[in-house]
Amino acid sequence: MKRNLQMLLICGMLLIYKCALADGGQLLYPFSAKYKLSLGGMTLGNVSVSLDIDTQGNYQYAAHTVTTGLVAVIRDDEVSEISRGTINRNRVIPQHYSYSHKKPDQHRQVNLTFQWDKQKVINQTPGSLWSMSITSGVQDKFSQQLALILQLNEGEERFEYRVADGGRLKSYTYTNQGSEQITTPAGNFHSIRLTRQKQGRESKATFWMAPELNYLPVKVIRHEGDDQFHMELVSITWKQ
Repeated sequence: MKRNLQMLLICGMLLIYKCALADGGQLLYPFSAKYKLSLGGMTLGNVSVSLDIDTQGNYQYAAHTVTTGLVAVIRDDEVSEISRGTINRNRVIPQHYSYSHKKPDQHRQVNLTFQWDKQKVINQTPGSLWSMSITSGVQDKFSQQLALILQLNEGEERFEYRVADGGRLKSYTYTNQGSEQITTPAGNFHSIRLTRQKQGRESKATFWMAPELNYLPVKVIRHEGDDQFHMELVSITWKQ
């Protein structure tokens, strides 16, 4: 009963928000969410994801992952990913992207700066700096998720994005595999299951996006070799 009441309140808030922005405003609602990251039933860490949008349409989309429990003792990793930019007429226009992976003996850092007036993106890592040409619609590795949420809200079923990734433009394609009921630590959700392909290769990731949560992912499975990493929604808070 309590969960049903909470979901009714959430859906009501989203409906009011969408109606208020129906004349050209973005269909994204600021939030803060917690996810559990696991491998083979063992919890590896916690993931915090947040979205902030100001009245001018400027956004910050951020994720922060830290290892927990016994894993943290063995391998104390910390990963941060941030995309900043503008949302204009339901189009995501990234301006800056940063990725940081801190290990006890190593720190990997990547920064991308989009110069749309010059149709190029600057890619900077420790000790190197280079640029590449881009065209309208190019996303960073994280902002493509926001573009996907917007297109799901518009009822589309297949999605393809050109992404500035590793100094090259790469193609990411998401394909709708149908509806599925999914259970996470946050509860049960009706979801749309999407598989993601990179550069036309075999799918390495599956996303379950919940319409009742404005198409936010409630579960993600990512394959790396023989390993299968699970990320599941634990909680979500909608910001005012």
